[in-house]
Amino acid sequence: MKLNLSALSTRAKWLIAVLLAVLVTSVGAATAAHMYYRTHVVPGITVLGENVSGLDRQALTARLAARVDAAKASLEVDGVTRTVSTADLGVTVDVDKTVDDIFALTASVGGQMRAAFSGADLRPDYSIDDAVLSEFAHRLVEDATGRVENAKVAFNADSAQFIASPAREGKKVNIDQVREAATTLATTLAPMSASVTVDHEQPAVTTQMAEESAAAANRLIGTAVSVTDGITVYEASVADKAGWVSLSVEATGLKGPEVNEAKVVEWVKKTAEATNEEPVKGVKNVNSRGDEVSIHSAGKPGWRVKNADEVAKEVTAAFRSGTPYAGDFDYDEAQPEFDTRLIADGAGSLVYHAAPGEKWIDINLSTNTVSAYEGATIVQGPVYMVPGAPETPTITGTFKVWHQNPLQTMRGFNADGTRYETPNVPWATYFHGDFALHGAPWRSSFGWNGPGGSHGCVNMPVDSARWIYEWADIGTTVVSHY
Repeated sequence: MKLNLSALSTRAKWLIAVLLAVLVTSVGAATAAHMYYRTHVVPGITVLGENVSGLDRQALTARLAARVDAAKASLEVDGVTRTVSTADLGVTVDVDKTVDDIFALTASVGGQMRAAFSGADLRPDYSIDDAVLSEFAHRLVEDATGRVENAKVAFNADSAQFIASPAREGKKVNIDQVREAATTLATTLAPMSASVTVDHEQPAVTTQMAEESAAAANRLIGTAVSVTDGITVYEASVADKAGWVSLSVEATGLKGPEVNEAKVVEWVKKTAEATNEEPVKGVKNVNSRGDEVSIHSAGKPGWRVKNADEVAKEVTAAFRSGTPYAGDFDYDEAQPEFDTRLIADGAGSLVYHAAPGEKWIDINLSTNTVSAYEGATIVQGPVYMVPGAPETPTITGTFKVWHQNPLQTMRGFNADGTRYETPNVPWATYFHGDFALHGAPWRSSFGWNGPGGSHGCVNMPVDSARWIYEWADIGTTVVSHY
């Protein structure tokens, strides 16, 4: 049905207009109030009894933070009063979350109306860190009378003995009372006071316990322990054995000394590893087809302990009983591995199996010649030479060039013990100690041996010695042979 305003009297029309005007005004005021209290605390809200109505978020946060800072507790401990803060007691008040909770109540029109008509007294969100509270409670005892101390046993490196430190009787606070005070302070954020009971506390580990344990540990580390590889005897030091001993504090007192088997095993295996000899790799010469031609380097076998676990068990059992122990390591032989070395084609028939392009010098004492090779290719020689005399022969073997000198005076001893000195010896290439290939301008003929030979050096024509000097490098292989 529709309302016919033309049929109404003038008075009725006026009343309707007034009602409509009041309604419109009320709705507008309600909307404005809702928007305002979305950013300000609605009337009727208190925090721990304190009115916070009308505060915006920033002001409310500052108000609560100030109250947290001002919250103090006076604790009487053994006749001494201390004033402490929430932080001292491990109390953390979450101001930001508390503020969020308050504004969540008035986020809607309905919430604002309920808060305004019913009111709400909120408590801040908080937590208590039990570790902080416990440490604080211990400090209360220290400040008042001193904390109890258990007797201890420790190894002293200077005296090489376990030494006991004495116990001390102390006092302990009733930590439940401290926790109750912390809870009260957190839930009221108002000054408060409490008494904390202090009781006498006896140490769990007495001085006598520690002294008896130290004496027992010292008897243990006095036990002789050694292992041999068949050549050298390896003895466990006092410090080593002290590391095998463990002591632990339990509710009933001091436990031990006990033998830490893992530490014994660690010492035995470390000692065993120190006696091991690792194999040295060898080198096999192979040709371009991959065929093994010869052994360039034989390598060397190694030795590895094979009974370390058994020795460790024996050491543990003997040490635990205080019985001296002397054991032996047994070994397995470890064969060397081999790398391969490619040799030049044709080098397999030569006295030295050179790699392709490798420089080397052949001193043939049967033909009294010197030849220079690169791989299997001869690049100089054979050149006739004069080797050492029968009483001072030229050394044989495989060597490396280690020094060169273009001109020098050579000095030494004759076979009969007299000294000799030869000046202006040119183009010396040393390959082992005092043995060298060098020019011999004092000789008129080469290619022979016997009486009248050198003191052991290889005497060569000057031009040939110079060629060797300029061609060879430090490290060039020299093979001297018959």
